[in-house]
Amino acid sequence: MHLKSIIMTLGGIGIGLLLARGTTATANTHYLTGVKNHNFLITQRTLNLPKTKYKRALTIPKGTIVQAQGVSKINDKLTTHIYLNTLSYHLRHNYIGHGEGSTKNIALTTSNFKKVKVPQYVKYYSTQLTYADNIGVNYTADGNLYAGKQYPKETDLLSAKAARITVTSDGYLEYYANTKVFSTVVDPKPTTSVKITKVTGPADGKTNLYTKQPVPNTIGKRTSETGTAQYVTTIKRLYRTYATVTATARDKAETDSIDISAGYQVNGKSYFMYQAIFFPEG
Repeated sequence: MHLKSIIMTLGGIGIGLLLARGTTATANTHYLTGVKNHNFLITQRTLNLPKTKYKRALTIPKGTIVQAQGVSKINDKLTTHIYLNTLSYHLRHNYIGHGEGSTKNIALTTSNFKKVKVPQYVKYYSTQLTYADNIGVNYTADGNLYAGKQYPKETDLLSAKAARITVTSDGYLEYYANTKVFSTVVDPKPTTSVKITKVTGPADGKTNLYTKQPVPNTIGKRTSETGTAQYVTTIKRLYRTYATVTATARDKAETDSIDISAGYQVNGKSYFMYQAIFFPEG
């Protein structure tokens, strides 16, 4: 079986197991309706998620913006979980080195969450795009930008490394000087993790992310000696796409899948985002 097909199958099994372990709620609970996968929420109180047999403890402070995943109704109770790699390092660090990729299910109640608009700092890509289940296309864009022009060929995928930039749901700009392009574990400690203090754009494809703390010269520059917006990292969307074609095992002339990369520039250097995978036989 194709490597990416195996990973997606395992991912579906994992989500099914997660949905089997919901949180409880009282009879007076008011659930937050109209929430879909990938929607953004802000915590209305500090969420203390206790350690379980399968999950480590995690605290998410009040006022933290998170992205909903695995939204489901279990025994008439709405729940969601959160992918740990969408959170900044200072929140997810206890999970590094462990196999869990997401939090336990959290009750999707009005006392826990409030739905908010897509934050401006992640508008350099489409966070809410989905495709119909029956057209053989899976949307994979998650905000991660890798140095280079396109997704590696499958023969190079497991060994491929590159510099990486991402923006977390809670508003941190994180940079990795050298990291794996393909990974199924919680992200390691980044080279840099700084709070975004100001955003301009997107305009003409450019999103400017300002921080008070320094960023490496490879991704940004200093624009002020004082204030909360001293450094800027500019992400430019090129509106160009690149295809990485993988053949089937039985026939090298037959297409198994096509990985679609979206072209970007960061500080004038080429980056790509893994945007979608297309299975022609799907």
